Amino acid sequence: MMRSQLNLGQINYLNCWPLYHQLQEIPNDNRFTLRSGHPAQLNQKLENGEIDISPSSSMLLAVSPKSDYFVMPDIAISSLTEVRSVLLLSRRPLSELNDCDISLTSHSLTSIFLLKIILFHFQGLNPEKITFTTEEFTPHQTREAALIIGDQALGIYHNPPPGFKVYDLGHLWHQFTGRPFVYALWIGRKPTLKKKSQALIDLHRNLTEIVTRLPGKLADLTEPALLTMGENTAINPSQLLAYWCQAISYRLDKQALEGLDLFYRIAKNLGLIAKIPKLDFFPNPASLDK
Repeated sequence: MMRSQLNLGQINYLNCWPLYHQLQEIPNDNRFTLRSGHPAQLNQKLENGEIDISPSSSMLLAVSPKSDYFVMPDIAISSLTEVRSVLLLSRRPLSELNDCDISLTSHSLTSIFLLKIILFHFQGLNPEKITFTTEEFTPHQTREAALIIGDQALGIYHNPPPGFKVYDLGHLWHQFTGRPFVYALWIGRKPTLKKKSQALIDLHRNLTEIVTRLPGKLADLTEPALLTMGENTAINPSQLLAYWCQAISYRLDKQALEGLDLFYRIAKNLGLIAKIPKLDFFPNPASLDK
């Protein structure tokens, strides 16, 4: 019997490239079709039912008008300490950003909430004294600070523009909390479970096996990844390998879940979200008690 095909969201950033490369190396009998986009686009496609499951913003569960989501266990996109690809560039120290205009990328959701938590909860700045504008960063922008994510941020991490301080939001979160930060969960819509449960089980098995084997393969994947991403990638293979090995984690374990719960609780206490979302896992979590 032919298995139902999954419409699978694919983040177009280097942080996810090893997962998708390895996933496409597995003979899949057309079990999935990739739908590419940046995180905010994939959030919208998931809400609209255009995709079945995707690595999507962890904050989506708290702010989406939809309530029929499930989360794939064991797998996430997180950072243990610094992240290198979620940055605030600022002409001023963090403590002096009151009365400033900060530009926010439209490509992200979770990182925007993380930035506000760092500024308002940990730095104690006044939300009424900071203006946020949605605008993509360019080196010639005149605003005092800018939130940047993805490959653009990774390039800037290694080659910061003159006149700006570089703040790694993953590093700041870990500095204040001692916990990992979860940027994305593998999120699906529950109607998918009725028709495509076996395909989801297969995907979960494939991803967990990939994550287990991945450390030994990363060194051989840097050059193919940079070739695939094109001429605009402003890092070299050794920098990319260090990013994958030192900054990015694909495991959703107990420590990561503790960090995620703290993120939600602080956001609720600040009034940024109305409620803390409940995580409904499918298939049964294999390692959440480890």
